[in-house]
Amino acid sequence: MQRAVLPGWRTLASAVWLLAFASLAQGQERAGSSAGADADGRSPEQWLQVVQQAARRLDYAGTMVYQQGAEVRMSRIVHVFDGKVSHERLQPMDGRPREFIRSADEVKCLIPEARRVVIERKTRAESFPGLAATAPSELLQHYSVKVVGRERVGGFDCQVIEIQPRQGDRYGYRLWVDRATGLLLRSQTVSESGQVLEQMAFAEVRIGGVDREQLKPSWPTDGWKVDEAAHRPVDLKEQGWRLAPPTGFKPLFTVRRPMASGSALQAVFSDGLASLSVFIEPASASDASEALPQRGPINAYARRVGDSMVTVVGEIPADTARAVAQAAERLSR
Repeated sequence: MQRAVLPGWRTLASAVWLLAFASLAQGQERAGSSAGADADGRSPEQWLQVVQQAARRLDYAGTMVYQQGAEVRMSRIVHVFDGKVSHERLQPMDGRPREFIRSADEVKCLIPEARRVVIERKTRAESFPGLAATAPSELLQHYSVKVVGRERVGGFDCQVIEIQPRQGDRYGYRLWVDRATGLLLRSQTVSESGQVLEQMAFAEVRIGGVDREQLKPSWPTDGWKVDEAAHRPVDLKEQGWRLAPPTGFKPLFTVRRPMASGSALQAVFSDGLASLSVFIEPASASDASEALPQRGPINAYARRVGDSMVTVVGEIPADTARAVAQAAERLSR
């Protein structure tokens, strides 16, 4: 059953596809293993800090690949740090031509067939090759992190980091980190049974020596229509709702977004690795609670609460999405 909240869900899933990608290369042989510090003396916590800093402060350019089941998508990325803020250009290589130009928190989406630029503030958790700014010590409250070996990825000598959830309400991860620079070159999202749900990686990458001219868009945008994204921050409690995400998931933002049905609240939470969104919109007469189709690691569950539909979408197991939806509470006024 189609409902008005689904465009928002598909938009979120598309953003995940466009901004996180995976390697097609399959297993490399392990060169060694360790449950604690690696041969250079870095602890798992220090490796997480290295990854966080490298994605923001390094200059790099390359081709990223995303794989989810039989689906494979590619994109080109250019990232430059000017000493204060990051600048980025993302070019999806599949589907209709699009480009995303980011400077600090401002993101411009270029739509050439419509001669249109949509400007929005960056309102999402970090995506590959970055990790959220959550302190590693906080991540370690909900995940166990091990340095498990060394492998070569794309010709780079990488440290392999294994991240396992302490409870079954979230997924595990495997990271391949360039030992020389700390840049994350490959990552996997892994289910409780060990199944790889999605992979993201650089097919090829150049680290350092990136020409800032590569940040320029492919098309001259003079005369294009410029639209500011129409959403505004709101306070969830003032809107009359209480949500209960899994322990360790902190609120990133809550906004009111225009939807086909009028408008919807969107609250986004992250634990530093995984993220989830809760959409709240008016319900129609035929709407009922239901699980929505799984897309790789992305699960969704919709629940009717009075005259509203609450839909939880995130990189979380299906039972977690259901639990968050079931816990959503309309406050009395």
